[in-house]
Amino acid sequence: MYDCSLFDVDGVLVDICKSYNTAIKKTAEFMLSRLSGRPFRGLVTDKIILRFRQSGGFNNDTDTTYAITLAMLSNPPKNIADGRRLLLGVAENADETGIVSVEKFLANYDIEKWKNTLAYPAPVKESMLARVFDEFFYGPELFKRQNHLEPKYWKGRPLIKNDVLAVTSSTMRQLYKTFGGKLAMVTGRSRLAAEYSLRNLMKYFDLQACVFLEDEKREYAKPNPYAIRMAMETMNARTAVYAGDSAEDLLMARRAEKETGSNIAFVGIYGYSPRPANTLDIFRSLGANATARTVNQLPGLIRGRL
Repeated sequence: MYDCSLFDVDGVLVDICKSYNTAIKKTAEFMLSRLSGRPFRGLVTDKIILRFRQSGGFNNDTDTTYAITLAMLSNPPKNIADGRRLLLGVAENADETGIVSVEKFLANYDIEKWKNTLAYPAPVKESMLARVFDEFFYGPELFKRQNHLEPKYWKGRPLIKNDVLAVTSSTMRQLYKTFGGKLAMVTGRSRLAAEYSLRNLMKYFDLQACVFLEDEKREYAKPNPYAIRMAMETMNARTAVYAGDSAEDLLMARRAEKETGSNIAFVGIYGYSPRPANTLDIFRSLGANATARTVNQLPGLIRGRL
């Protein structure tokens, strides 16, 4: 029924609960301690991160870190509990415009000072927040390879080492055979990060068709349909199955359908969410074509024609 299969990486091919999620937490705590003098240890929870991701505008985890840091600096809470309530309120008022919606929501506070201090979004060379995030996530060696800079703030164990592979070799072999090799990643992470975590499974993907949005212009970030459009054009595909784990992924697929006239079946992967049942309900309410606890169920769904 479909010409190709497309995959998000984070939360689909790789469980990132202890890698990217931890990078958000550690970077926010580092920035708040450095700029406010208050530690806020344990402030950011997986529930808060999930709320931002469910808004449709926070597929980029550095964006999430910025939104959290800006909110806390602009309206300093008395304690951790108040801080968490503040962040949940910010996340609930965010939308697919991402950090723009957060800045609008916080506009009644003195945010210009902190926006200038955080200098985000900006390249790693210009933004301390972006640099700290990448240093925590990549670690010294990979940070240098990705950004061509020496680390300044963190030289310890890379958080990317906490990535857990969520797809099996058997699943990839089945899908490779089913689609005649027309498999591609459409992901917010860099190619370097994908190669590091997927390792020998990279051989199953058409690397010319893969789109690694961290390596692209920011304007192409999800839910912009650019990445899906480029992947499908490269593989000369008119129909596709896309497995994603977030509202941004679903929005991107629907926009790509409208823009190209293609048929794109969206499969919502919910098993690696901090709140799987809640994420499953959201996918169903948004009209996902199918849902699965893990991407390893995808071959069976395709055989059953979704």
